[in-house]
Amino acid sequence: MKSLHGWTPIRIAVEDNGNIVAAISILKRKLPRLPYCLFYAPRGPVLDYKNIEAFDFLLKAIDIETKRHSAIALKIDPQILEDDQHVTNLLKSRGFQYKKQNVQPRTTFIVSLDWPIDQLMSTFEEKTRYNIRLSLKKGVTVKEMSDDQGVEIFYNIYKETAKRDNFLIHPIKYYKNIKKILVDKRMANIFIAYHNDIPVAGVFTFIFGSRVWYMYGASLSSYRNIMPNHALHWHIIKWAKEKGYASYDLFGIPSTPNPSHPLWGVYRFKKGFNGKLMKYIGVYDLVYNKFMYFLLENGISLYKNIRSLLLKGKISDSLEE
Repeated sequence: MKSLHGWTPIRIAVEDNGNIVAAISILKRKLPRLPYCLFYAPRGPVLDYKNIEAFDFLLKAIDIETKRHSAIALKIDPQILEDDQHVTNLLKSRGFQYKKQNVQPRTTFIVSLDWPIDQLMSTFEEKTRYNIRLSLKKGVTVKEMSDDQGVEIFYNIYKETAKRDNFLIHPIKYYKNIKKILVDKRMANIFIAYHNDIPVAGVFTFIFGSRVWYMYGASLSSYRNIMPNHALHWHIIKWAKEKGYASYDLFGIPSTPNPSHPLWGVYRFKKGFNGKLMKYIGVYDLVYNKFMYFLLENGISLYKNIRSLLLKGKISDSLEE
């Protein structure tokens, strides 16, 4: 999917007596007009970090690739809990630097689907249960529309959402590629909420293994009072439970939520589903070219600040802590 949008995948596995003991999936991004690139390993590397020999062997293999591709740095954000001091100490001892700027949200709520389906709603907060019932009483219905029409409907709603909440979205081609590559392979789905036959909200979900992720959400401002998002997520949770999935990752909340945070409303909404709070260690960079890294980091920071100022009238970041 990402290879269609400027990224090249590089995958490395470490074997011990025929068994894979460490792995990393790197996305390579070529810098424009320069003979350098950046490596990013989303939610990686994956291994038992107590196996230090395997970790060091993997780093040596990565080092070979950095020289081959002229990589400035390797950026990682492994799915390791924040309080795991062994991993953070190991990373620092190998030269990794902690970065406050996240690529993906490092904090999330994960809803367990272990409950019997007729008891799931009872685990939610009272206000969330009320809003789900209100949306159903107001006549909100949800359809799975994992097809080209679903992409078009979702994107039309998404454009209004982006304008309302001041964030940038990809061109529709990006979401059509998701449909072609992931939806058609049953690794993603599209759900649309309707009111009186009018599409009023939509969600893209991703699937891998036993987990479902909430990835993209959109809603029309004029229908927010009938709580279509509550109906949508309740439908998805029931759908995922019926399909045999074990958990629903609501994908992204502020790590230190407060009413002034740009995602405070998102936090309050997701908190209502009473998922388990998961806070990961965040982003760590391993620098290979200090001079180019300094220029790149400062250039990216300046670009993001200018873009935020032009788009929102202030310097802010939805991934800020």
